[in-house]
Amino acid sequence: MSPDLDCKRCGGHGYTTLPDGRHAKAELCTCRSPCPECKDDLRVVERREDGRVYVTPCACTGLRKRIARYRAAGIPAAFHGKTVEQLQARTKEEQAVKRWLLDFQGGGAPGSKGLLLVGNPGVGKTHALCGLLRFLSLERGLEARYVDSFQLLHDLKVAFDQDSGSAEIMEVFCRVPFLALDELGKTRPEGWQHQVLDQIVSRRYDANLTTFVATNYGLPGGPEAPLQSPREDLGLRETLDRRVGARIFSRLMERCRPFILTGQDRRLAG
Repeated sequence: MSPDLDCKRCGGHGYTTLPDGRHAKAELCTCRSPCPECKDDLRVVERREDGRVYVTPCACTGLRKRIARYRAAGIPAAFHGKTVEQLQARTKEEQAVKRWLLDFQGGGAPGSKGLLLVGNPGVGKTHALCGLLRFLSLERGLEARYVDSFQLLHDLKVAFDQDSGSAEIMEVFCRVPFLALDELGKTRPEGWQHQVLDQIVSRRYDANLTTFVATNYGLPGGPEAPLQSPREDLGLRETLDRRVGARIFSRLMERCRPFILTGQDRRLAG
């Protein structure tokens, strides 16, 4: 099935993305629906010169699979159209992050080392995570999930209280090949919340799965990590290792490439 490169709605990709409640979704573009090859039968019937009839899966099945992977990724609705290519890269740190993301889009595989983005609110961390997951799911058809750590713990508590599948929720985030874990350190560093995060990070570490992390909390001191606290104006002087504990922090630092973003809040800048 050849793409319609002249389609102004999808630009030849065959899909469009849009908000759907809390999350983003993708759907077939009107130029592919119904499929011009199989008329949405998902198979192509061909009679060849020898008289035999051959039935093969239509090429649109691959596109439909990629769309389904994107729908399952849980990307926030507000970020449905964000791509890595759109990231602003004004500083050396931002340029380094963008290069890493573009390289990962081209060659990252399950088990590859992830990244840890540290910085103030509004510097593009969530954009980076969502743009990367968009590419991995929609362009490469890989399984990926985005989750806000605070929202994850809330959903788990609700499911546990209602006895409605908290174990299944945990399994998804422990086993998905690519996990984007946003707002790490936002939750309490003790109690059951800490135990949940420890289990997710530790199981992913043991299984050699790829995790992408974003946090507003700085790294421990040193010239290689000058950002002691991204929110010193609010008196938050804790670093990520104190917020998540030595065990989680050690595993993340081994399996993730850290980047520190020091730009201004782009939301406030307009």
